[in-house]
Amino acid sequence: MKKVIISTILTAGILLAGSAQASNIDPVVESKLVEVCEAIKSDNLSKVNDAVKDSGIGIKKIANSLVCNGQNPVNFALANDAEKTAQYMAAKSNVNYQELLVRL
Repeated sequence: MKKVIISTILTAGILLAGSAQASNIDPVVESKLVEVCEAIKSDNLSKVNDAVKDSGIGIKKIANSLVCNGQNPVNFALANDAEKTAQYMAAKSNVNYQELLVRL
């Protein structure tokens, strides 16, 4: 869980684009991004969509920029046997899911 939080803090810094340091990130944003990572891990598309909507950040930005445990959302989902969310996030980030599987 600590890795998820650290990765989320780093990602939130990227998403908020600025000179904000990790210690200055809004705890609410951080918490919402952690919820997105947890939803991705759950392999439940409804939870993913709800968490993304609640975060206030677009799905494409999350799919391309979020880091969960040091991994992009697609690889994080695959590492947690969440194939449905891996395919969904791959589609949103314009990653060829089949090519990605071949590389793994």
